[in-house]
This record gives sequence, C-alpha cells and structure tokens, in this order.
Amino acid sequence: MLKKYRAIVKEEGWKGLIRKEGWKVGVALFLFFLIKGLIWLAIFYGLFELVTD
Repeated sequence: MLKKYRAIVKEEGWKGLIRKEGWKVGVALFLFFLIKGLIWLAIFYGLFELVTD
C-alpha cells in the first residue's frame, strides 16, 4: 500500500495524491515521514551525547 502511495507522489506530487486518495492519506504520509525523521534525529543526537560524555 505504501508503494502505491509513493508511486503516486513520484508521478503526480502531493496534490495528485490528495486528489486521488484524499486528505487523510496525505496527512498520514506526511506525519509518517515527519515522525521517522524525528526518530532518526533523536537516535543520532543520543549517540552524539553518548560519545561526547
């Protein structure tokens, strides 16, 4: 399912995804990638703090 949405975003952009699948899917994907990025930042920040202490 995620591959389908990513393909739509690649071909038509975020507007195409929202037009085809609706606002809920667009917001859900946006939040997914936002949370994923924040988790990576937290991991790297934690490792940085661990190494510097």
